[in-house]
Amino acid sequence: MSPSFTNRDSRLFPGSGTLMRPAADLIVIRAAVWTGDGSRPEAEAVAVLGDRIVAVGSEAEVQLWRGPHTRVIDADGRLLLPGFNDAHVHFIDGGLQLENVDLKDAATPDEFVRRLGLQAKNTPQGGWILGGGWDEKRWAQPELPSRHWIDPVMPETPVLVHRCDLHTALANSLALQLAGITSATPDPVGGTIVRDRAGEPTGILKDAAIGYVSRILPPMTAERRLRAVKRACEHAASVGVTSVQHMNPTSPDIALYMELVERGEMTTRMYAAPLEIEWAEHGRAGIRHGFGSPMLRLGALKGFTDGSLGSATACFFDPYTDAPDTRGLLTDEMQPHEALLGRLLAADEAGMQLCWHAIGDRAVSLTLDLFDEIVQTRGPCERRFRIEHAQHVAPKDFARFARLNVIASVQPYHAIDDGCWAEQRIGAERLKTSYPYRTFLDNQVRLALGTDWYVAPLHPMLTLYAATTRATLDGRNPQGWPPEQRLSMTDAVSAYTMGSAYAEFQEKEKGSITPGKLADMVLLSDNIFKLDPARLRDVRIELTIVGGKVVYPAAH
Repeated sequence: MSPSFTNRDSRLFPGSGTLMRPAADLIVIRAAVWTGDGSRPEAEAVAVLGDRIVAVGSEAEVQLWRGPHTRVIDADGRLLLPGFNDAHVHFIDGGLQLENVDLKDAATPDEFVRRLGLQAKNTPQGGWILGGGWDEKRWAQPELPSRHWIDPVMPETPVLVHRCDLHTALANSLALQLAGITSATPDPVGGTIVRDRAGEPTGILKDAAIGYVSRILPPMTAERRLRAVKRACEHAASVGVTSVQHMNPTSPDIALYMELVERGEMTTRMYAAPLEIEWAEHGRAGIRHGFGSPMLRLGALKGFTDGSLGSATACFFDPYTDAPDTRGLLTDEMQPHEALLGRLLAADEAGMQLCWHAIGDRAVSLTLDLFDEIVQTRGPCERRFRIEHAQHVAPKDFARFARLNVIASVQPYHAIDDGCWAEQRIGAERLKTSYPYRTFLDNQVRLALGTDWYVAPLHPMLTLYAATTRATLDGRNPQGWPPEQRLSMTDAVSAYTMGSAYAEFQEKEKGSITPGKLADMVLLSDNIFKLDPARLRDVRIELTIVGGKVVYPAAH
């Protein structure tokens, strides 16, 4: 709601002519404003009243909104952008990972084991070691870790640490014992228990098999969940992220978000997409896409077609190049098809938005088939189907993305990370239409950018670096992997702001610096539109504003 004022309001002051106008609460002057609004792409200043933008233009125009109590921020010529909207995060997991064991940059197996051993010493009796983020592809001799590596340093502390893609996890012997996993335990539908030559579990669990252990984890305490959300919000503000779209939150997660919004303590806007198997809990309550307040909205559902490339569980038409005995896995929720389609038709009738994880080319194609079935059955309407990740796309399917108005919700950092090893996994031919961001745009497919945090860093500058350079992290492809899939800076920022807003039905509320929209903005140390993209990683976030309030740097 727009704020109302009376003649007693001390912020009223004479405007043009004889009218009285309310003074702005905040003005940013002397800025290089990239608005993201085609009607006025650039400006010098912005005025904010309450949580909304009321003026965008020249400094002279905006100064008309200045009153005796207006806070004025002098940008000193720096770039002001709409706040970044991360279209795909695991927000509470990200907050937890800030205090869990971090294995992302463990460069050797010895370092991997050392960090886990150190965490074991700091874990209270009865506690679990969680977190992870490890990537065996970064090791000189890539191999999946084993419970035998870590048992000696933590025989009495159960462990479940995830690979960087969240589709593979390592459990130690104690965790396997607590979960009842033995050589006789069958693989679940949509998952694999990796075994040694004698048939004994190695501790590596893939996709649905992780559930054997994760379901016996002690429930998260309310205090720890709150701490995770607070830390995640602080981290988001520090990197210029003003909105996030949380994939697969639990009901306690959403309940906590509601509580923090009511208390005015939520500083990151949230669009929550719980698992589609829980659709009835939301749909039967009348919750539709975009339901809620500017700080917290519901109405989306998250589903999974397959696993991940790194875990060799992404589902492809053809076998893996380095594992010719497999084409990947379809998830358990995709089977049987009739049950899945029944749930999704009901969710669609209830007005819920579908956000579907699909990575391999067959998984992407099957997901498009599923969306097409829904349209053919129920007819056209404003659905804004999304495919999350959409990493490997069969050439025939780009036109189907456009025809079905499916949004490609993508994470560019995965391209420069996976690009260090992906060719050996699936070969050069399939890579021609992998992480195909430019091809999507050329086919009039809408893009929304995100990170998959905590799988990848939340920092938008790293995402923009990945999108505009495609330079793989190993330094072997400085001109891009491949260069023809690079995005322009304008296209990348647009997809990260307005594209992500469109993906959550909020393009009229945010995504650009436009009068009437929410006052979510970020001030950068450098003008990224004039900067060598190779220097993007050095750009600092100077100021983050959410709803007209400065949330970074935090006030002390």
